[in-house]
Amino acid sequence: MDLIVANRQPAPLSSTRDDELRERLRQWQAAGTPLYFLYARSLGGMMQSGRGHLAALTETALTIDAGGSSLFVVLQGAAFDDAPQVFFTPDLGDHFSVPGISISLGNDDWLFFSTNEVPQVTAFKRLPRY
Repeated sequence: MDLIVANRQPAPLSSTRDDELRERLRQWQAAGTPLYFLYARSLGGMMQSGRGHLAALTETALTIDAGGSSLFVVLQGAAFDDAPQVFFTPDLGDHFSVPGISISLGNDDWLFFSTNEVPQVTAFKRLPRY
């Protein structure tokens, strides 16, 4: 899968909104909801996507269980958003809006969760927040 990620910093969210989105993540964890996820390093070099569930979620970290592997993510300094993200076909001829929760991490990495399947053959553009 080819992915394109814009390098823009999101505007800060209110802590109340962050709390609402954290609660939605807790509900998904408690229900064992299958999630599609995308994790992108701010400087490139690593892009991980897949399907799994939230195995652990605290105020400071989360763990994604993706079958045979786990991804541990530190949430310190994170900002949460629920704006749909746009995924493009590799030729940029079509696009798909995918609802979910995105997390801009304190180290400038980025994580996106969705209960909707992300199209298999797509590129991705991270939407800036205004």
